Amino acid sequence: MAMDPNQGAGGGYSPPPDGPGGYPPPGAYPPPPGYGPPPGYAPPPGGAPPGYPPPSGYPPPSGYPPPYGAPYGQGAAPRGLGGLFEKWRRVVTQPGAASFARELETANWSDIWLSIIGLGVLTAITGFISGIEGAGIAATYRNAFSNLPAGQRQAFDQMTRFTPALSFGSIISVPIGFFIGVGILFVIAKIFGGTGSFLQQAYAFALFAVPINAASAILGIVPFLGGLASLALGIYGIFLAVFAVSASQRLTTGKSAAVVLLPIAIVFLLLCAGIILFAALIAAAIRTSQ
Repeated sequence: MAMDPNQGAGGGYSPPPDGPGGYPPPGAYPPPPGYGPPPGYAPPPGGAPPGYPPPSGYPPPSGYPPPYGAPYGQGAAPRGLGGLFEKWRRVVTQPGAASFARELETANWSDIWLSIIGLGVLTAITGFISGIEGAGIAATYRNAFSNLPAGQRQAFDQMTRFTPALSFGSIISVPIGFFIGVGILFVIAKIFGGTGSFLQQAYAFALFAVPINAASAILGIVPFLGGLASLALGIYGIFLAVFAVSASQRLTTGKSAAVVLLPIAIVFLLLCAGIILFAALIAAAIRTSQ
């Protein structure tokens, strides 16, 4: 009996010439839209055709910051003191959720404590200098108020008295205030559906709060002009806080803005209520005295 040319030595059949298992070779048919290449086959040369997912994964939904590790043209700056200055420069001069998300790859407690304690020391030094300047200005005007009654002059002296211990208390108060503020926003972010950790949010806030407040403390030494500069930096800090929440908690920009502005609105309303109550008490005291 003549042997079939396709029959092998072991009595089996060799695979068809067009591909293993009778299937067409890779590239004969394009993959369906939205699916990758068949298992075991590499994308055709010259780049992946439409339908292949990007190498780094699917892009995030519209309105959300990109995932950690997404390519931005440059990776996160290294952790430690040397990398902190570069991280501060990036998030302050390149505002956006992407800038914060990139740096969150190296989030760690050491950088947070190093930067926050450093800010406390700087605030203490600048506060001491501002206190000396304020005491000098008060001494200049003290003679002008020499004809005030004894009680009013004593109150003026107490208000303008310089206490160095209060300045150096910033070394403790700055870290405490930072973590209280981040903790409040962390709870609000969770209510809005945030998924990030406390470490990620604290790290994101330290990246912008430290340089912003450091610049504000230094400029605050300059009388009058320093106050205006500090106000402008504070407003810019609120703007950056929205991106920090968006990147660390994976929230949309709208929800992040609500997280940041809600406690500010509550404080503002309480302040207005306090002013109104104080004015009512003064008015009542004046009517009683008449």
